[in-house]
Amino acid sequence: MAAGPDLFAVFPPPAALPVSPGFRTTGHWHPGELRTVRDGEVAVLGRCLATDQELSSAPLADWPGSYTVVVLTPAGLTARVDLAGQYPLYHRTTAGRTVLAARAATVADLTGLPRRPDPHVLAARIFCPDVPELTGARSVLSGVDTLGPGQTLQVTHDGVTSFAAAGSPPATDAAAALRVALDDAVRARLTASQRVTADLSGGLDSTTVAFLAVRHRTPPLPVFTYHHPDLPADDLAHARRFAALDQRLAHRIVTGTRETLPYQDLPPAGDAPDPSLPGSARTRLRLAAAASEGSDLHLTGEGADALLTAPPVYLADLARHGEHRTLVRHAYAHARPRTVRPSAVVARAVRVAHTSPTRALAHLATQLSHPDGQPLTWLRDGVAWWPGPGAEAAWLTPALRHDLAALCRATTIPPDVDAADLATTRELHRAGTVARQLVDTAREYGIWPQAPFLDHHVIRACLSVPARRRASPPAPKPLLAKAMAGLVPAEVLTRTSKGNYLAEDHAGLSANRHTVTDLLTDSHLAALGVIEPARVLRSLHTADQRGLAFAALNRLLGAELWLRANERVHTC
Repeated sequence: MAAGPDLFAVFPPPAALPVSPGFRTTGHWHPGELRTVRDGEVAVLGRCLATDQELSSAPLADWPGSYTVVVLTPAGLTARVDLAGQYPLYHRTTAGRTVLAARAATVADLTGLPRRPDPHVLAARIFCPDVPELTGARSVLSGVDTLGPGQTLQVTHDGVTSFAAAGSPPATDAAAALRVALDDAVRARLTASQRVTADLSGGLDSTTVAFLAVRHRTPPLPVFTYHHPDLPADDLAHARRFAALDQRLAHRIVTGTRETLPYQDLPPAGDAPDPSLPGSARTRLRLAAAASEGSDLHLTGEGADALLTAPPVYLADLARHGEHRTLVRHAYAHARPRTVRPSAVVARAVRVAHTSPTRALAHLATQLSHPDGQPLTWLRDGVAWWPGPGAEAAWLTPALRHDLAALCRATTIPPDVDAADLATTRELHRAGTVARQLVDTAREYGIWPQAPFLDHHVIRACLSVPARRRASPPAPKPLLAKAMAGLVPAEVLTRTSKGNYLAEDHAGLSANRHTVTDLLTDSHLAALGVIEPARVLRSLHTADQRGLAFAALNRLLGAELWLRANERVHTC
């Protein structure tokens, strides 16, 4: 994947070249993805649904859409990143001057910093992705910081400050707010383009977006369902049934083959490590199908899982807040399909409720220092402040395991935060990263994928309800069902199952183990002292892959491919 487009600015502006005052841009942006107003003082990255006149009058107001905004004036620089982190920024201040850019490499180059990868950040992202607090604002390039989701950076002649966005205030009616925000987000995109396509996986999220879209469209809407006939994901039958409910949905089946299995013909990475690269053949097949319909804007359901599904640890928050009757009722609902005792679920929730973040981090440090090799389970690792590192922690070198454990012990997290709300924030930011990577992959097809669920007003509506109040098992997403009643068919909103591609992961790795083996035999991550390749290879070559941590393997390969694609990155 080629490097994405970039925007950068310097404050205070230098008196001479190589960088002159104002914004500079490089690369190919989708039409409307980068806007400048107020004679170039304001740059907006992403999909902002405000008019140019509105942006000129109040660029930092909470306009609809999902976007990052940068204001550069003679008095200072202010940057605010979108709430999901689809358009992050990177920065470094040196010699009294701050460089801000959409790519970390640009910041390093403009400030004379060697492009050296940060092994601790890479290791933490691979093995502890659910605890981003371990490395804070550090990016994958040493010396360059990240301005992450919802954060604001202010630079004046007096200095640099940064702060996070305020939390969402309680909504008087979250469902009503979500109904308006999501429908408006979809409608605005149908107004902006007539060449629109959409996913229709058969799940709640993309199907909801598709049904909202046809409400604002006269011609049929091409919608796509991916299906591998030899390795079905339990989605096609649902997608066909739902598509038949509205004749305006022009249903297309995108058929997977042996050539679209993961772990083959791995493409080069772009600006940052990308865990989706091992499965990119499947993604490209879908994008090519949309492009064949003449699409320039493709709607997805990305972000809904993060915003509308309560992480299992919400059970501990129920215990923490004394909502014991609800805890017992929900414990029974979760225990039945998992063949565990409800009393064990309640006991686990109570134990986690009485565990502070500091103690949980100390336990994580122990798990990293002494990997136990136990497989991940819903009860042990779901009802927890964060999942344990699992058997893959043994892939780390002893030095990196020691360093990550030290980071755990040095990290602080406010004790009054609810564990499920913290987990929701992590999942939201992960969804933003996935959406950004899809946008970059789609550039060569001339398509701009967009996720209405990641619009600011949609996010605020969902997060105005604590995670523990967004669950009502066995209903999958009760807030969405209430918000979309009458707009989306009821049978769509009541589907409780969810397809997955695990069978394709197993088949792809079995067929292409040699590709992964070749990457790890001459590993750049090993050269950095992050992993011991022999341990990873031992996991891949065991006869039984059922316990293999595919998510961790994909994160590892994403980092490996990024190091290889960026030859200017020093690995020593």
